[in-house]
Amino acid sequence: MRILDMRIADRVARLSLLFAVSFTIPFLSASRAAAEDTVSGSFTARGTTYKLSHVYVRREPSNYDQARTVVVVLLTDNPIPKNVLDDRYRLSLTDLAREGKIHGVSVKIGADRKPADTGFTYAKEFGGAGMNRADQHTFEPKVLDDSHAEGKLAGQGAYGNDKWEYTATFKATVGTLK
Repeated sequence: MRILDMRIADRVARLSLLFAVSFTIPFLSASRAAAEDTVSGSFTARGTTYKLSHVYVRREPSNYDQARTVVVVLLTDNPIPKNVLDDRYRLSLTDLAREGKIHGVSVKIGADRKPADTGFTYAKEFGGAGMNRADQHTFEPKVLDDSHAEGKLAGQGAYGNDKWEYTATFKATVGTLK
């Protein structure tokens, strides 16, 4: 009876290890990809400057032409929760900005490697989020393909007398909107 108990215990231990490893590897891969994403730069809203330390990049359909795609680059001073990043419209970013939890900018890059469509400026100084235009940004790409985006983004604008500006150098893996 003891030999049978030891065999069962051995199998349970092996299955537990296999189970743990099979669920851990995907998380390690995801965290490794996120660790490769880097940004350096700053964002200033109404005279207050924030260090940009997080970058998120995804490909999604253009707002104006569903047949073409754009690459959306989101630069922020603080991390964004996964459920907000996975949301198609990312409406909760406005709430996070309104609460002072994030500051930054989103910019859309077209197939021609130039800013396209409209993006958003996120800051508590502006009551959450404000829309920005493609002509308020510049992009100097190093790499922009289906899997990687790298380069320098900069921009400036105003909402009435309230000015904003940013500059950032980034490198990131391109995700896809699900």
